[in-house]
Amino acid sequence: MEGDEEVFPYALKCRNCGEPIKSSLPWSRCQNCSSQAEYVFDLEPRKASRLVFKNVHSMWRYSSLLPEVEKNKIVSMGEGLTPLNKASRLGRELEISELYLKDETRNPTGSFRDRAASLIVSNALMLGYKSIVCASNGNMGASLAAYSAKASLSCQVIVPRRVDEGKLAQMLIYDANIQQHGDYVDDAIEKVEAIAKETGWYQATPELNALTIEAQKTIAYELFEQMKERLDLVITPMGSGSSIYSLWKGFKELQGLGLMESLPKIIGVQAEACAPIVEAFKGNGRLKVLKNPETRALAILVKNPLMGELALESLKESGGLALAASDFEMFQAEKKLARLEGIFVEPSSASTISAAAKIVEEGLMGVGRDTVIVCLLTGSGLKAPEILEMLAKRRRTTYLRPEVTMKTRILEILEEGETHGYDLWKKLGEVVSLQAIYQHLSELEKKGLVVGRLAKERKLYCLTKKGRRILEALKELRSL
Repeated sequence: MEGDEEVFPYALKCRNCGEPIKSSLPWSRCQNCSSQAEYVFDLEPRKASRLVFKNVHSMWRYSSLLPEVEKNKIVSMGEGLTPLNKASRLGRELEISELYLKDETRNPTGSFRDRAASLIVSNALMLGYKSIVCASNGNMGASLAAYSAKASLSCQVIVPRRVDEGKLAQMLIYDANIQQHGDYVDDAIEKVEAIAKETGWYQATPELNALTIEAQKTIAYELFEQMKERLDLVITPMGSGSSIYSLWKGFKELQGLGLMESLPKIIGVQAEACAPIVEAFKGNGRLKVLKNPETRALAILVKNPLMGELALESLKESGGLALAASDFEMFQAEKKLARLEGIFVEPSSASTISAAAKIVEEGLMGVGRDTVIVCLLTGSGLKAPEILEMLAKRRRTTYLRPEVTMKTRILEILEEGETHGYDLWKKLGEVVSLQAIYQHLSELEKKGLVVGRLAKERKLYCLTKKGRRILEALKELRSL
């Protein structure tokens, strides 16, 4: 669709009560109920003929359906229009003949957040701001740092204690000013609200800035252009809930214009040990703030998802589903995706592959071999190098001590003293899953080589006399 560009009329309104927002700032709150704002476009099927998709190789192709930015203020590095690849080998493995991968790792800094960074930094530049500030646990901080560097804006990023080293390295090389606050991104968000209010800096935190949703909805537009209505299920990771809501908003806008009749079902995936949206979806619909959630998928380590209610509404409206994946399942999916399709993603992205497998294995959503499933791969694995370290440890174990089995290593550690399964897993370098450690312990216990006892709700293991004799014999053999 090409021609003379025309921006569709829009307004900034309250997400909760629909009241028009008097301020034009995208992080404004409702003057009546203090809820956050969102952009609402005036869309009708009769206006679809006026829709123009520009001949531009970036998400700015859809500028007629985005909040207006002066052309000379647009900051773009070619974000968006990412490939949608058919996963033939992975599809055969999972028994899904129509499996597709929306590869957002191909964005300039390696994640889908480049879309939001482009629109937000452009808006900040247009409004005359010199400094932006955001809270981020990784991807958004890296994206904003890069786009701010291009726009010559000062970028301040508040990060939690736990952040992927690769993303932190990006922020540093792009010359962002970094401040650490709290253990979770939720803590950093509380801090950034106070900083923005005190300094008057532009509020670029994705959960607080309505432009985030507008930029990310372009993924839905691209899927429409790439697949038309051949979309059954779209699977995306969930942290704060913004990606789910963005996709659904984009699809509904296309439906409002009469371009899509049948909309896909949206599937959201969270880490098993940090799944507030999944628990609410499967339970009474009420979101609970988690106390001390843990997962290696730091991109979705969010204990209080600010867009959780919007995500729940989107999942239910679309007829979709919320699923959880364990860290081990994500790790396995990450390896499988890389080895079968040549795409290296971070753990949160791999959760979508794990979910696709689970949907097929358990016969969920009425899927068949010809069901069209799209997995959204939100970020590159190079941003989360922990898996590289784990693989390196495993390689070192393979090359340096090929004769030492995992059970032998467990016996060697227990020779030093009594301990529990989790401690063993850490001492072994986490090269196998925690579940595998307990399986080894169970087998060693059956053979009478170790014995376990309960102490303060934990099972502690130690060597038996037989276990010590076997270990000594193994050491003797090794020295021959």
